[in-house]
Amino acid sequence: MKKIEYIEINGYLYPKLILPPQKEIHLTRFGRKRLQYLKQYRPIIYTNLLISGELNEHLQMIDDEANILYDRLIEQYKVKRNITEELKEKDQMKWVQEMNNIQSCVEEVINHQIIYV
Repeated sequence: MKKIEYIEINGYLYPKLILPPQKEIHLTRFGRKRLQYLKQYRPIIYTNLLISGELNEHLQMIDDEANILYDRLIEQYKVKRNITEELKEKDQMKWVQEMNNIQSCVEEVINHQIIYV
């Protein structure tokens, strides 16, 4: 059993809690969404990951997985809906509408399958 150290501040004893060192990470929107979700709706899981030092690793894993899935699904939807560079040249507005629709669909899938689980 570890011995808990205390510090005295203004006559009160506070436990000296130090988090394990964590490497710096750079998250994209999916990793930041997952972090916000954990903080707001899963505070126990967030706290456990933070205290154990696994939070950054977890967020990086979710971020990488979501980005890979995003790229793969975008390409699959483009092929399925026949969205090509030729369409982009002929009718830019339709191409933009289709791509925005595809991106929205893919983000919904990622949110439900990876982020909000």
